[in-house]
Amino acid sequence: MMEEHEGLHGASRPLTSTGKSLHSQYGSVAMLTDGATALADPLADPTETPEEEDASSEGFSCTKASRVQIFTFVCIALNNFIAFCSYSIVTPFFPGEALQRGASQLTVGFIIGIYAIVGLVAGPFFGKYLTSIGSRFMLISGLLLSGGCTVLFGFLQYTDGTTFIILCFAIRSIDALAVSASNTAGTAILTHAFPNNVATVMGTLEIFTGLGLMAGPPIGGFLYDAGGFKLPFLVVGGVLLCCGVCLWVLVPPQPDENEGEKKTGSLLSLLKLPVIIFTCGLCVVMSGNISFFNPVLQPYLSDKYKYLTPTHMGLIFLLFSSVYAILAPLWGWMADKKKAMRFMMITGLVILTASTVMIGPSPLLTDYLNVLPKNKLWMNIVGLATLALGCGVAVSPIFNEMLCAASDAGMEDSFATNGLVSGLFNAGFSIGEFIGPTASSALVQKFGFPWATTALGGFTLSYAAVMVIFYICDYCCCAKRRHEGPSTEEENQRLLVN
Repeated sequence: MMEEHEGLHGASRPLTSTGKSLHSQYGSVAMLTDGATALADPLADPTETPEEEDASSEGFSCTKASRVQIFTFVCIALNNFIAFCSYSIVTPFFPGEALQRGASQLTVGFIIGIYAIVGLVAGPFFGKYLTSIGSRFMLISGLLLSGGCTVLFGFLQYTDGTTFIILCFAIRSIDALAVSASNTAGTAILTHAFPNNVATVMGTLEIFTGLGLMAGPPIGGFLYDAGGFKLPFLVVGGVLLCCGVCLWVLVPPQPDENEGEKKTGSLLSLLKLPVIIFTCGLCVVMSGNISFFNPVLQPYLSDKYKYLTPTHMGLIFLLFSSVYAILAPLWGWMADKKKAMRFMMITGLVILTASTVMIGPSPLLTDYLNVLPKNKLWMNIVGLATLALGCGVAVSPIFNEMLCAASDAGMEDSFATNGLVSGLFNAGFSIGEFIGPTASSALVQKFGFPWATTALGGFTLSYAAVMVIFYICDYCCCAKRRHEGPSTEEENQRLLVN
């Protein structure tokens, strides 16, 4: 087993699942000259044995990872679980409560969407200055601030009308700032701790994200039935605060606390890469599909199926999260081991298109083609399960694709670069989290829920076509790079000598 210090400090150069530096994934040796000892000792650590090197290049596993790696993963997984549980508790009851307190359907969409606007601005900022602020401090302070905002949100039950709406916007904006900091730091820390298996680790982490999304709606519905509007926020907010204190004690120091890591990456250099732009666009589409249903699905189903209670609604949302969480590690493993990242992203978009037209279901399929039944709850449920399947397939490879693009462009493999990629990753999802609820509220208000989901399916399919065209052009323009494959260590050393 590896020594403890290898878990984080010895992982300063992200590797692919083949065990090579990301810079050598496409044959590049531009950034291999990172020290005078690079030729004599590529590992730059005389105390490390060949057995430890082999262990570090094998898969993500509790039996092969160091204690520091495992401890770091557990802490950040706990953070994800609690944070997403807090985020999802509102779905069974908040849209209906907001409508009763004087907010319009469009305003409800903006209240949910403001969370994403703040995340869009804050994500790249926190990513750029991650090493300056400190990843550990950012992770823990974000969780504590989010817990305080969640508790405060519960007291909005004593307000109505304009006061209710203004305070909703204010509290959710601060909460979004806190969550953006926590998520950006957590993703960067894990990427640095497990450089060999980024997609696998991110997929495994999605289990806890999914568990949080799974637990949130039924917990929210149950607590709302038991104690009204305030109780869900008080309970979950209190748990967030307790977990923040626990992580303060338990999270180990991070490598960016070293003096040598106090530097920021170039956000502009990353944004100049076409692959990054299109992949961030995919983040927007994926997040938009998921958040599209947050403000409109509960009112639609409650109005159409009168027998559904908030607890029933929580269980329906539970289905989506459970399918997503159970399959996420499989999709991460495929992205790491099978190198089918782009194929998986396109396939996921196609599955998402099918799911959105089933959730309505689309009038094109019920009234015109008569291929789907109408007014059947099970059709909505099948559509939600398919939506979770498509999201998992498309989301798991995204971070790997962005890291490989940054590495191939010659950006330094460092905590700062990981922070930039993490910030853009979260920013892309934040844009979708704003566009999704806002667009769904506007479309449902004007055209109704079935036609709104039809429009979403058409948009998703269109972006899948755009991605296919881009990937074909990228492959043709970069054919030499794509066909070279990974460089061997012998080739790299020979080039350095020359």
